[in-house]
Amino acid sequence: MDTISEEILNGLKEGNQVAFKKVFDFFYDRLYAFSFKYVKNNFAAEEITANTMLYLWEKRENISNINDIKPYLYKVTRNASLKYLKDANKVIPLDSEYNKLPQFDENIIEEEVHATLLRAVESLPDKCKRVFELCCIEGLKYKEVAEELNISVNTVKSQRARALALLKDQFKDQSVFLIILNSF
Repeated sequence: MDTISEEILNGLKEGNQVAFKKVFDFFYDRLYAFSFKYVKNNFAAEEITANTMLYLWEKRENISNINDIKPYLYKVTRNASLKYLKDANKVIPLDSEYNKLPQFDENIIEEEVHATLLRAVESLPDKCKRVFELCCIEGLKYKEVAEELNISVNTVKSQRARALALLKDQFKDQSVFLIILNSF
């Protein structure tokens, strides 16, 4: 699922808990990662994200007033993250990393790209997926991957190459993803 359908949003508005769970499952990890970029605290990011989803549930009747739920949830999460920083009495110097945070839209784009790549990796055959995760995501050397999976180094190389080829084929018309994949 790449987007939330109108049917799911209508179900949420009507108080359908299954529809809410679908929205929750779709957005939770993205909003958590988005909040974490601001607060740099796992517990706080989890709490902010959970509170954002609770807020959505409590305000579900007003969903028809929201043009697009995704930017709405990101904005609620961003504001809650900034409020957390303010309430935590964090003194933020003018040259701090918080003042150098990427623009709001850049964070959303980064999280969407990340989520899209993860979904594509999940679609790989099991052996390819595991080799890709260990080599490209965890940064293990071929020999380390071979030892961990009890396969030859040549098998690791061929499975990694197969994974990249399959991913590049999925994203052949999307240059941003091809650039990212070429960095592996």
